Amino acid sequence: MKLKTFLAPTIPEAMSSVRQVFGENAVIISSVRTPDNSVRLIVASDNDIQEKPNQSPTDSLSQQRLIYFQSVLETHHLPESFFIRLLNSTVRRSSKTTEEKLLISVLDDIYDFKSVEPAQKNGLYVFIGNSGCGKTTTVVKLAMHAKLNKLKVACVTLDRKKVCGALELARYLGWLDVHCTYLNDISKLNETITVLRLSYDVIFIDTPAYNPYDIKDLNEIKQIKTQVSEANMVYIQQAGMDCTEAQTQGVLFAKAGCTILLGSKLDTARNYGGLLQTALFSSYQWGGWTKSCKVSDYVLKATPEHLSRIVKGILVEKEED
Repeated sequence: MKLKTFLAPTIPEAMSSVRQVFGENAVIISSVRTPDNSVRLIVASDNDIQEKPNQSPTDSLSQQRLIYFQSVLETHHLPESFFIRLLNSTVRRSSKTTEEKLLISVLDDIYDFKSVEPAQKNGLYVFIGNSGCGKTTTVVKLAMHAKLNKLKVACVTLDRKKVCGALELARYLGWLDVHCTYLNDISKLNETITVLRLSYDVIFIDTPAYNPYDIKDLNEIKQIKTQVSEANMVYIQQAGMDCTEAQTQGVLFAKAGCTILLGSKLDTARNYGGLLQTALFSSYQWGGWTKSCKVSDYVLKATPEHLSRIVKGILVEKEED
């Protein structure tokens, strides 16, 4: 049985291409409308492919790999350019590589990984994102992880927008016996961090919800970056966003100073195309992922193996060493 992918602006045009290659005896395995409104068909037939009777082994292998990537990632509604990027990174890989290892190696090739790791001393992290993305919850999860690693943890909250936002964070951290400082004046952030570093191993900075389309909000993020230039600026984006919108917001937050991407709320969606697109085309390093909004949940380490399982719809149930 032969498999082939057809891409065309409309279904009639796609079907016309199918008939030219396979004749009338073809079965449509998959029909997907891409983000640019084109039609992508995966077609099977017992007939030989007519248009390329002398198809090279390399072309055949590339076609097989494209079909595999499309089948694994079809639920994420990614643009065709994403699959081209995947294929380009498989050129030098052996044809004997298993599909599972191929996906892991390709993800490792096209992405950078830098886990938000609270187990290390002298860590300083700033968490940025729009409303409801899970910044405060993530701070609590990481603080709990750091405490379990017997580190002295301090948190600073700049959240003066959310009603009782600072009190909410302080309540959670109080249960963990973690020091929390409320700071209303960003110009004093560097001074505050300098003092806290004398007594604490790891410092997390929670921020208010920022609108990436508001120039004042973006300027405030840049001000934070200036105050603590050595900090890891982590952008938190929740799962389920449209690819184009997610990428646009990711670019704006990156221009403001964010360099690490942490995906949140994986359990509320199965379309992770926005996260995949943001990390790739905004040049973020993967910092990890959180499955749910439960503060007792973990932050999954950023590794190609974990990302491979996530894109295949396998939410990791427990942290792996």
